[in-house]
Amino acid sequence: MKKLKNLLNTGSLQWKLLSRFFLILMLLLLIMEAYQYVTLKQYLYNSKEQVLDARFHNIQISNLQQIQTPEAVVKNASSIIDSIIDSNISAAIIDFHGNRLAGTSGEELKKHGDNSDNHENFSKIEGSPPPISVPIPQLSQNDYIKLLRQRGTLEGYRLIRDENKNLQIVAWRKIGYPKSPSGLIQISISAKPVQDILSHQLYIFIGSSILVLIIGGILGGAVFRYTLKPLYNVTSTVAQIDVRQLNMRLPLETGQLEIDKLSIAFNNMLERIETSFEKEQYIKEKMRQFISDASHELRTPLTSIHGFVEVLLRGAAKNEKQLDLALNSILMESERLTKLVNDLLLLTKLEQKVIVEMALENISDIIKEIYPQLQILSGERKVALQLHDNIFVSVNRNQIKQVIFNLLQNAVHHTDEKNGVITISTNILDNFATLNITDNGTGIPKEHLSEIFDRFFRSESHRSRKHGGYGLGLSIVKSIIDAHNGKIDVTSELGVGTTFSIYLKSIK
Repeated sequence: MKKLKNLLNTGSLQWKLLSRFFLILMLLLLIMEAYQYVTLKQYLYNSKEQVLDARFHNIQISNLQQIQTPEAVVKNASSIIDSIIDSNISAAIIDFHGNRLAGTSGEELKKHGDNSDNHENFSKIEGSPPPISVPIPQLSQNDYIKLLRQRGTLEGYRLIRDENKNLQIVAWRKIGYPKSPSGLIQISISAKPVQDILSHQLYIFIGSSILVLIIGGILGGAVFRYTLKPLYNVTSTVAQIDVRQLNMRLPLETGQLEIDKLSIAFNNMLERIETSFEKEQYIKEKMRQFISDASHELRTPLTSIHGFVEVLLRGAAKNEKQLDLALNSILMESERLTKLVNDLLLLTKLEQKVIVEMALENISDIIKEIYPQLQILSGERKVALQLHDNIFVSVNRNQIKQVIFNLLQNAVHHTDEKNGVITISTNILDNFATLNITDNGTGIPKEHLSEIFDRFFRSESHRSRKHGGYGLGLSIVKSIIDAHNGKIDVTSELGVGTTFSIYLKSIK
C-alpha cells in the first residue's frame, strides 16, 4: 500500500491524474462487476431452486401427509422418486433416524435396527428407478435429524459437494405431518451450469475490463494532455520570464477556471515582483544619489574647516582679527556638520519605528508655545496664526514642534525677506485635526512635488547655499507624521506660494 501511494505521488501531473483515473476506473469496474456477479449468482441459484420447488409440487401435499410410518415411507419411496426426478435431478428418501432408505443411484440401503418395535430391516426397495450417474449429496445422520426437527417446510436450498467434490444444489421436504415427520425427501441438481455461467461472466468481465482500461488509457491520456495544455503554456511562459521581461503576463480566459485563477495569481505575483524590482532599483538609485549628495554636503564644510586651519597654521593665529574670523567660520561649519549628522541620525531612528511617548495635546497650545521662536526664525517676514481652540490629538509634543520648525524654516527659505507672509492655521475636518502652513513664496514645480520629501532633494532653482539647507528637513517631517499615523499633503503654484497640510486623528 505504501509503495502504491508513493507511486501515485511521484511523476508528472499528467501521470498522477492518469494513474488516479485508472485506479478509480478499476475500482468502479470492480464494484460494478461484484454487484453484477452477486446479483447474477443469486438469480441463477434462485432459478434452480424454483426448478426443485416445481419438482416438489409434482407430489400432492395431502399424499405426503398420509405417509406417517416408516413402513409407509419405504413402500412409497419408489413412487415419490419417480414423480420428481428427471435426467438432471437426483433424489433420495431419508427416514426419521437420518438414514437414507432409497435414492436414484440404485444402491441397496438397509435400515439399521433401533429400539422401535415397529421397524423392520429392508434389503432393497422394489420398483426403485434405474440408477443415474449423478452421485447423491449426503449429509451426516445428525444433520438429517436436525432438518427433521427444524420447524417449517424446509423451504430454501443448500450448496453441498458430493463424493466427487462436485457442487450441487440441494432441497428437502418433510414426509408426514410437518410437526412430526416420518422422513425427508431430498432432491438435488448440479450447480455446474450455474458455475459455468458465472465463470464465463467472470472471463467476460476480465476481458471487457482490460479493453475498457486500454481504451480509457488512450482516451484519458489524450484528454488529459488537451486539458493540461493551458498549464503547459503557463509553465512555458513562466520559464521565459527573467529580470528583463518582468512585464510579461500570462494569458487569461483559457476556458478553464482553475488555470485562469492560476494565471491571475501568477500575474499578480509578477506585478508585485516587477513593482518590488522597480522599487529596489529606485532605492538603489536614491541610495547612490544619497551617497553622492551626502558626500557633496560633507565636503564643503570639511573643506572650509581644513582651509581655515591651514590659514591659522600659516600665521593667521597671530592676527586677532583673522583668528576670530577663522574660529567663527570653523564653529559655523562644525555646527552645520553637527546638524547634518543629527538629522541623519534622527531619520534613521524614525525609520526604525522606535516607540516614542505620546500624550494628549492641544495642537493650538503647542503652536502658541513656540510662536516667539517662530517669529525670530522668520526675521522680518510676517507669521500669522489662525487657530481653533480645543483641538486635541495624541502626539509627541517635541516631535510636533520640530515638524512646525522645519516647515516654517522651509517657508522662510522660499519667501521674500521683507514681503513674505507665513500663515499657520488649525481646523477640524472629518474627525481629523488639520495643521496648515502656507507661504506666499516662489512655489514648487509640479514635477517636483512627489520628490520634495526625499533626502537631500532640492529643486534646481533652490540650490543656493545662502540658507545652508541640506534637504533633510522635509524628510524628517514626513517620517515624524508617518510615525504618528498621520498624513501630509502639499499643494503649490509657482509664483503664488505653497501650502503644507498635516492630518492627525483628533480626539474629542
